[in-house]
Amino acid sequence: MSKKVLTFIVAFLMLNGLLGQGTIVLPDKPFNYPHSKDTAVWNTLTGSAGFQQLTLAEQEFFYWVNILRKNPPAFEQEIIQNFLRQFPQVNAADARSLSKDLKAIKTSLSFLPPDQGLGAMASAHATDLKNRNGIISHTSSTGKSFVQRIKEAGSYKCGAENVFAGTNSALEALILLLIDQGVPDKGHRKNLIDPNFNIMGVSFVEINAKKLIIVQDFGCK
Repeated sequence: MSKKVLTFIVAFLMLNGLLGQGTIVLPDKPFNYPHSKDTAVWNTLTGSAGFQQLTLAEQEFFYWVNILRKNPPAFEQEIIQNFLRQFPQVNAADARSLSKDLKAIKTSLSFLPPDQGLGAMASAHATDLKNRNGIISHTSSTGKSFVQRIKEAGSYKCGAENVFAGTNSALEALILLLIDQGVPDKGHRKNLIDPNFNIMGVSFVEINAKKLIIVQDFGCK
């Protein structure tokens, strides 16, 4: 069976910069998860400005991130555990720490609707990374750092960025960012469950039929 290699990198908060990079190698098979769509989450997203202009994959990513944040313990029990049964290769210390972190969250986290400035920032950076042969970096081809890019994107009180290269499944990408295998500070995970963030921008750019780059920018106003 062929393998899929997933790499990711994170900048955690505007002032802290780059934290770490990890790689996961998994069998090249889909994650099968039967799911009845949460109409409350989906309807809130479809009523948000700019959501209809996103690609289907980007819309799905927004949906799954908000499903996670609506009820982290339920996400752990219903989705993470299902994933670990299908991909036991990642059922190790990082996955166990994720389960512990999600179970410890007792309330819903803030909803993350699309933000125009963060969306444009994510799109520009994802395209830039693709044009540079799919490298993973938080620095643009013109030398601008994450901090510089988010300051140009708008007026934000806080911000963070996740960059991911790998599977073209929105749910799989989210799960792997949450597990954060090999990243000591668990920066991707911290971004995804940070209660301070209340807006988000996402861009999916395809490298080939099975690989894409995802740039996910968080913010608060």
